[in-house]
Amino acid sequence: MFRNYINTRILYIVLFTGLTIFSCKNLTEKENVETKNSHREIDTSTVLLKFNNTIFTLPSPYQATYSVKKSNLEFKKSILNPPDNVSNYTTNFQQSLNIGIYGTDLGYLNIYDQIPEVISYFTVIKKLSFELGIQNALQTDIIDKIEDNIDNQDSLLTYLTNTYKQFDSYLKSNNRKEIGTLIVAGGWIESLYILSQGAVDSKNRQIINRIGEQKHPLDNLIEILSPYYYKSKEFSDLVDSLVDLAYEFDGIIYSYTYEEPEIEINKKHTLVRSTSNVIISEYHLKTIANKISSIRNKIIY
Repeated sequence: MFRNYINTRILYIVLFTGLTIFSCKNLTEKENVETKNSHREIDTSTVLLKFNNTIFTLPSPYQATYSVKKSNLEFKKSILNPPDNVSNYTTNFQQSLNIGIYGTDLGYLNIYDQIPEVISYFTVIKKLSFELGIQNALQTDIIDKIEDNIDNQDSLLTYLTNTYKQFDSYLKSNNRKEIGTLIVAGGWIESLYILSQGAVDSKNRQIINRIGEQKHPLDNLIEILSPYYYKSKEFSDLVDSLVDLAYEFDGIIYSYTYEEPEIEINKKHTLVRSTSNVIISEYHLKTIANKISSIRNKIIY
């Protein structure tokens, strides 16, 4: 599957341009979820990864959780990875992916002001960091600041974001990029899982748009994981499952119109004026939700 993926993607780009012209005319109201353009105020921070002198960008895990809260969806603890599962993760592969998953869950809990749970999830992340031998990435002063600001949503979000950046910097400087890549992958997988659960339950247009925006980040994620494809069966299975998911994203029609954002430095907010438009069938939405759920469940159980 993986070997054929790159060639298929090139072919798809050529075909998609022509097919989009015709498919836009033939999509019926029954087949498709309604589309919407909107102005949104969101956390626009991204994760920057450099591989072979190429910069890849992935959305911050907090973008997904912020979008869910902004759409007025109810808090659902059941969609998160329970902290008790941490004892099941005994390999570097499992521990790295689940640091990313727990990190996204931590952002979700923070956005919904679930303070006691935030403490539990941060404790789990620290535990996994020690087991991986990367506890030095969590500088003592940052840990103290997080624990001191556990009930301050804005401050906690800032410190959590800095922690994420510290992980990335530490792992690169200590030649442990493999772990850093898996942490990022886990965070992205959990983000899409949370988004898809919200979209299927609510049919919320903003959430559906955000899912459509994951099409190119998914390609980026596959590319940064691909150098490790033959390292182990775990890696090859993960990449193959993401490639399979990417084919489903080919069924999404996505357009993006860029406008200069307005940055509010004092509030540490970015007002995004760009608009996105997503057309996705009910079938593809449910299929994406099912496939990301399957990928995610194999990681956490």
